[in-house]
Amino acid sequence: MTSALDYVNLDYADLDVDPILDHCNGLLLLDDSMVLNPATRQWVKLPPLPHSRTLSGCTICRRDRYLVYDPTVSPHYEVVLIPRIPVGTGNNHNCCYDYESVSSTEWPPSPYIISVFSSKTGCWKERSYIREGDAAGIVADLKLSAIPASFLHYSAYWRGALYVTWEYAFLLRINLLNDVKYQVIKLPQGNERTHLRLGKSKNGVYCLLLHGGCICEVWFLDKSRGQMNWVLKNEINLESVQAKFPVVADGPWDVQSFDEMEWLLKNGANFKATDENNKALVQDDFEWDSNDENVVSTADWPRECCGSGSRFYRCLGFHPYKEIVLFHDGSNKTFAYHFNSSKMRFLGMMWIYHEEIEASFGYTPCWTRDLPGSN
Repeated sequence: MTSALDYVNLDYADLDVDPILDHCNGLLLLDDSMVLNPATRQWVKLPPLPHSRTLSGCTICRRDRYLVYDPTVSPHYEVVLIPRIPVGTGNNHNCCYDYESVSSTEWPPSPYIISVFSSKTGCWKERSYIREGDAAGIVADLKLSAIPASFLHYSAYWRGALYVTWEYAFLLRINLLNDVKYQVIKLPQGNERTHLRLGKSKNGVYCLLLHGGCICEVWFLDKSRGQMNWVLKNEINLESVQAKFPVVADGPWDVQSFDEMEWLLKNGANFKATDENNKALVQDDFEWDSNDENVVSTADWPRECCGSGSRFYRCLGFHPYKEIVLFHDGSNKTFAYHFNSSKMRFLGMMWIYHEEIEASFGYTPCWTRDLPGSN
């Protein structure tokens, strides 16, 4: 993706993949303390992180930054830095806290001090949040490991609240608008072979659990009755995909080749063509025709994996406006699973090595005005 951002002065231009820390409603947050809007090719270099008691000497938690942006509310955005749980043993200078001094304390702490950059003020400021409800546990029992530097931290921003997963331990919900409290929410149960993915879709915050690479569960965070509860929306065995779509080369959606992407980058973005393409996608309302050979029903698929000849499936992310989750398998096929109607649709081939996909998200350009403070 480096060539896609060649208009930005990056400190890591020699890397094959730019460390993208987060995204939100069309904006990207890069590890180089930079916020950019690829749709308008505008970017902002953020000021240095503050020196505070939670950040002094910390190199790991400086990556725990999350982008908050809702253009329907304000043209301004925020970058939220949430100190991570202490890791390792002994004096760990790469962490926010000395492990030995906090190993028996509750986590997350209360008050929880986080740093927030606002494009409105152009500076960082500390905010204090009080925990509402129980903690996740004590530091020594949680035993979380450090997340690799290249890992994209999946989060979701929904109606003024930021949701962040701490590996498989818990979900953190912080109200960034008018509240000074935060909550710890348990995640749906998995195991060491479970892949967890948080996302935002049609009705709010969703969580996908992929067990053993083939059994997929989609959960919805329901707060209609005043409490946060996970509701199982649907479950599917992805092994049956191989039998339904054995050997196919084309699908209804075209995935751009590397040559096509390079051509677009060299010739600039064609916003007229982009608008026409967006209108075509809107017309595809995902009420899929049962006569379409690329669409199959999953209602009668088996619920358990047989474990023979199964491919590993990777979740590419949630559709931002529809109850749809996207998958990619080891044979370069991409699929859309409509978990409301229990239908699977073959989209096309994505010619990229399966093991090369470290992280993915659905990019949603929705703001073409000037980025506050941009170059």
